Amino acid sequence: MDIGKLLHKSIKIVVFIGVLPHLFLSSSLAFNPPTASDMPEAISLKDQEIQLKNLTNPIHQAPENLKQNLKKGGEVYFKHCFLCHGDLMDGSGLFGDRFFPRPADFQKTIAEGKKENYFFWRIMKGGKGLPATHQPWESAMPAWEGTLSQDEAWQVIAFIFENVKNPVVPDPPAEPSVERGKQVYTEKCVFCHAEDGSGKGVSAFYSSPRPRNFIKGQYKFRTTPFGKIPTDDDLYQMLVRGMPGTTMPSWKHFPEVDLKSLVLYLKTLSKKFAKFEEKGKSHKLTKVKSPPPFDEQSLERGKNFFNATCSGCHGLKGRSDGESTKRNVDIESDAIRPRNLTKPWTFRRGSTPKDLFLTIRTGLSTTAMPRHSKRIYKDKEIWDIVHYVTTLAQLKNPEISKDIKAVKTEGPLSLNPDDDAWESAPSVFIPMGGQVLEAEKLFYPTIDNIWIQAIYNADEIAFKLRWDDPTVDPILKTSTDVLVSPPPPLPPELQSALGEEDEKSEEAPKPQKIPDAIALQFPVGKSNDGSLPYFLNGDRDHSVNLWQWKSYPNQLTKLTANGVTKITDQQEPEQQIQSKAIYKYGQYNLVVKRKRITPDNNNDVQFETGAPIPIAVNAWDGNTKETGSQKSISSWFQLTLE
Repeated sequence: MDIGKLLHKSIKIVVFIGVLPHLFLSSSLAFNPPTASDMPEAISLKDQEIQLKNLTNPIHQAPENLKQNLKKGGEVYFKHCFLCHGDLMDGSGLFGDRFFPRPADFQKTIAEGKKENYFFWRIMKGGKGLPATHQPWESAMPAWEGTLSQDEAWQVIAFIFENVKNPVVPDPPAEPSVERGKQVYTEKCVFCHAEDGSGKGVSAFYSSPRPRNFIKGQYKFRTTPFGKIPTDDDLYQMLVRGMPGTTMPSWKHFPEVDLKSLVLYLKTLSKKFAKFEEKGKSHKLTKVKSPPPFDEQSLERGKNFFNATCSGCHGLKGRSDGESTKRNVDIESDAIRPRNLTKPWTFRRGSTPKDLFLTIRTGLSTTAMPRHSKRIYKDKEIWDIVHYVTTLAQLKNPEISKDIKAVKTEGPLSLNPDDDAWESAPSVFIPMGGQVLEAEKLFYPTIDNIWIQAIYNADEIAFKLRWDDPTVDPILKTSTDVLVSPPPPLPPELQSALGEEDEKSEEAPKPQKIPDAIALQFPVGKSNDGSLPYFLNGDRDHSVNLWQWKSYPNQLTKLTANGVTKITDQQEPEQQIQSKAIYKYGQYNLVVKRKRITPDNNNDVQFETGAPIPIAVNAWDGNTKETGSQKSISSWFQLTLE
C-alpha cells in the first residue's frame, strides 16, 4: 500500500467536516415547471371530461369532515408521494435528488399562486401530461388517474395545502410540555411512527430502515453506552439533524419549544425513561477529545485493525460486502446492511472524524454494529480506525451533471475494465432511484448510483460502468475475475483447524435464483416531434434500445422496449455487442463495446460525433429479488462524442 498517497487523501478528508443532505446538482439540470397558463381547459378521466378552469376542491364544501379528509389525505401522501416530495413537501424526499427534473417543491408551487385545480391536473396526468414545451417524457411524476380516485386526489391536495400553510403547529407555548409534544407528534409524526409510537405508521412498508419504534426506547445515535437510553440532548439533536439517506428529515425549522416538547413526549412512549428517573440514575456520557496527530503509523495501525475486526461486515474496501453481512441482513425484516463507508453523504450521524469516533465507541443499538468499549480499546486505537475509514470515503458529495463526454482514443478498444485507456475518460456520477412509477414497484433499491465512462475510436465505442453491490452472483466465479472480502483473520491457534477436507468440501458455484443485471438505454431513431421516449423504457410510440448484461449467463443482450413491461429481444443472428465484467470487493466493473455505426438505423442507436445522444440506466440486484420492473432507474443523461 502506498501510505503516502493514502495519507495525502486522508488529510483532505479529515478537514472536510460535514456533508450536504443531498447530492450537489449542477446548474445544467435547471427545469422550468409548467405555469398556471399551461393548464389545459379540460382533461378526460375514465371517459369523463373535467373542466379545470373553475374547478374547486369539493373537500371544502363539508368543513365538518375536514379533519377526517386531511387524515385520509395524509395516508395517501405517505403511501404514494413522500419518497419523492418528502415529509416537508419541498421536493427533498429520499428520491428527490435521483430524478430530473426534481420532484416539485410544493412550498414554492403554492407560494407562486398555483391553485388546487392546477394540482389536480398535475396529479392525475403526471409527467406524461406535461405540455410539449416542457419536455414531456422526462418528468418522473406518475399519472395517478389509474391509481387514485378523484376523492383521494382531492384529499391529498387538501393535505398538501394544509401542511404547506402550517409547516409548524400553530401557537407554540412559552414553555415546553408533554401535552404540547403530543400535539406536535400527532400532527407531524404519526404517519411514519404511528399514534402509539410503534413505528408502524402508514409509511413503514415503504421505508428502509423502518421508522423508529419509540416504545422500545432503543436509539442508534447516543452519547450514552450501547443499549442505554439517550440523553435529552441526544433526542434533540436527532430531531434537528434528521437521518440522511432515510425518509426522516430534519425538523430544525420547528420552534425550539416544540423540539423540546417532542423530546418530553417521546420519553413517555417508553417505560425505560421513567424507570431510569425513578431509580435516580445518571447518564454516563462518551466524551470525544481532540484527535491525535494523523500520520502513517496511525493509518497503518487503523488499516490492520479494520481488516481484522471491521471488514467482516463492512468489507475489505468498506462497501458493506463483508462475510458476516450475508447472515445479518434481511431487508424485508428491516435488518439493514452495514454502512457503505465509501459514501460519507449517507452517514446518519455525520461524517466528521468526531462523528465517526462516537459511532465506533458507542455502537448502534438495534443493529449489528457493536460498541468498542474503553475497557478494551483505548481512544488512540479508535482514532486509528477513524483515520483509516476516512481513506475509504470520497472527499465530498459527487457533483451531478447530465453531460457525459466520450473521449476519442487511438488504437483498438479493450474490454479490460483496468485498461489504462479509461484514465483519460471523465467518470460521471449517475444517481438512481427505485422504480416507483409503475407496478411492480421498488421502494428501497440496493443500487442507488453508478459511475459511467465512455471512450471511442474511428470504428467502435465502449462504456465502462461501475456500481456497488454487496453480494456477487456466485456463478461468476466460473467465468471471470471475482474477488470477495474474506472473513477476518482467525487467531493462529484456530487456523490449523482448517484442513484439506474443509477446502475440498466446498461446492461448485451455482447461480443466484435471480441474476444481477444492468442495462444501458438509448432512444431508437429520432421522433417526428423531437421529443424523447419516456425515460422509463420508452412508450407505445417511442422505442428504446436496452443493452442488458446479466450475471447469468455472463453476457449482454440487445433488447427493444416500448414500456416497462413491453420488452422484446432484437433476435439478431449475431450479437454486435461485446462485454466483460469483473467483481472486486463489493463493486462490479463492466465494459461494453459496439460498432459506432450499424446498418440497422430503425432498431439501433447510432453514435455520431457532435450531436448529444440521450442515455439512461436500469439496474437490478438479483440477491434481493429485484427483477422485471422492480429495479433502480435513472433519468436521461446526454452523451457526446467529442
